[in-house]
Amino acid sequence: MNDFSSITVTRRGKEEELVVNNPTSYPLIGKGIQGAVFKLTEDRCVKIFLKPKNVKKEKEAMIKGQGLPFMPKFFESGPNYIIMEYIDGPSLRDYLKEQGTISESITQQLVNMKKEMNRLGFTNLDRCVIRHIFVDNRQVLKVVDHANSYDWKPIPVRLLDSLSELGLIDPFLRQVKVLDSELYSEWNNFLSKPRK
Repeated sequence: MNDFSSITVTRRGKEEELVVNNPTSYPLIGKGIQGAVFKLTEDRCVKIFLKPKNVKKEKEAMIKGQGLPFMPKFFESGPNYIIMEYIDGPSLRDYLKEQGTISESITQQLVNMKKEMNRLGFTNLDRCVIRHIFVDNRQVLKVVDHANSYDWKPIPVRLLDSLSELGLIDPFLRQVKVLDSELYSEWNNFLSKPRK
């Protein structure tokens, strides 16, 4: 499984897109600011990072969250990579677009995720970007990309904005109000304030 070590990720300029050199047969399944992800087997993938410091941060967050329903299983890491559970399913964005609605089960999982992240000391709830949340074949949400879990962003702005864009913010907030009135007040107050 170690021939993934020949995969490299670089950036030509500070704001340029990530450049991936993949001489292997492992398919690229995603890339972002910090690295690129390749499918290794039916149940494992590897994330190759641009910077070793992000490996350390993501590994720490993943290990801290092991056993929680939304955290992918952590298997191994090296100087520039992490091997983790491969999530076979659509992003939450694609799933919700296809469904056209948000179920109480999905809302409950998002509320529980927020509470567990707080309990773990993850202060960057804006990491719950809707494209970083996947729905597995059992309808369980899994969150990937945890390297910045400790940056201070207590409101999941991008999640709430995405739900607004999909026309699902009102049913979502109604469900949150029933499940956790305090969280509802926090998010509803944030959404009611003008933003730049």
